[in-house]
Amino acid sequence: MGKIRYSNKAIVALCTIAYFASYFSRKTFAVVMADMIPQVIDKDVAGLVGTALFVFYGLGQLISGYMGDKYDPKKLMFAGLLVSALCNILLPIVPNQYLMIPVWAVNGFAQALLWPPIVRILSDNLSHEKYVTANLVVTVGAHVSTILLYVYAPICISFMSWKAVFFTSGAFCVVVGIVFIALMSYVLNKEEKIEPTKIKKEQESRAKKESLMHLFSRTGVITIFGAITAMGFMRDGIESWLPTLYSEAFGRDSSESILLSVILPVFAIISIFVIRAIHRGKLFNNEARGSGILFVMSIAFCIPASFLVNIDSPVARTICLVLAGLCNACMHACNFLLIGCVPGRFAGSGRASTISGVCNACTYIGAAISMYGIALVSDWLGWSATIISWIAICLIGLVFSIASYKKYTTLVKE
Repeated sequence: MGKIRYSNKAIVALCTIAYFASYFSRKTFAVVMADMIPQVIDKDVAGLVGTALFVFYGLGQLISGYMGDKYDPKKLMFAGLLVSALCNILLPIVPNQYLMIPVWAVNGFAQALLWPPIVRILSDNLSHEKYVTANLVVTVGAHVSTILLYVYAPICISFMSWKAVFFTSGAFCVVVGIVFIALMSYVLNKEEKIEPTKIKKEQESRAKKESLMHLFSRTGVITIFGAITAMGFMRDGIESWLPTLYSEAFGRDSSESILLSVILPVFAIISIFVIRAIHRGKLFNNEARGSGILFVMSIAFCIPASFLVNIDSPVARTICLVLAGLCNACMHACNFLLIGCVPGRFAGSGRASTISGVCNACTYIGAAISMYGIALVSDWLGWSATIISWIAICLIGLVFSIASYKKYTTLVKE
């Protein structure tokens, strides 16, 4: 019994370390972008670089989900880490800014090779209760990685350069990838293969009797996909552009902007624990209703921020930073509901994995739009108008959440 507990912990620990490294190599460009603009890269091109990562990450989720069920998941993860490392090493040395776009697009696809295989490894080797806990641990590990990157990047830039952030991140991924494949191969070889349960077989049989589009229609999940796209725009848009917003709107040094942006992953971690704790409550046990409430809260945080961004004072910029952090925290909580919980509602139909892949793809469609969209709006109209556009996106998300509520409530009651 002790051996099984040790193996379970080892599996979760290795998945967490791998996902930690993947976030470290995924967020590098977004974190140092404020230091690269405009000396190294134009803002609109920077937006395209970030968009390329999100587009290929979103498309990669669909492909990776399929591959994760057919091929060895640990080998897919190993390949993802190595390719991501290569992209981080190549990006600082490409001869012009436009070549950064395809390099970072490849990184997006490589990053997509991590999450679906992690889900398969955890779900194949852990009970449902332990899987939920493991999912939380792995997710928090990713946010801890982001915090450390926000702290590490300005220090690295101060003593070396922005290029060193990419080089060291790439080297870190190579080391983690080698350690992961070696130890995970050893641990999984010690585990007995778990055969599909009778319930799972029955679920798969029922799934074949109902078309995917009919399932989407009767459960209201199609409109939830719209809410997820809005959430992805807000979550990743704020994370990617807040250092640049803080630097340009308040005239602060880029290293200070990057360092202060550590507030975002801190708030995100807190929000994930809070939303999980209250998920069983009356307001948030229905994900459509819960996401609607979170969109309303985000609007409430964005309204004062749109005024404060025009005021050059320590108090104004501090409050603006906190409000942006709170808005982003709401979106991470919304992500927990719509990405973490919604697919679980479809376990009875045997389509949880499929729904999960589509949900993740929608998230990064929104993220891709935000990268280039925020660059354009901030350039043309300024940062106050940009935050007002965030309010409009939250309103769209709210409309989609309301539209899905009736049908989705029927699913929840089932």
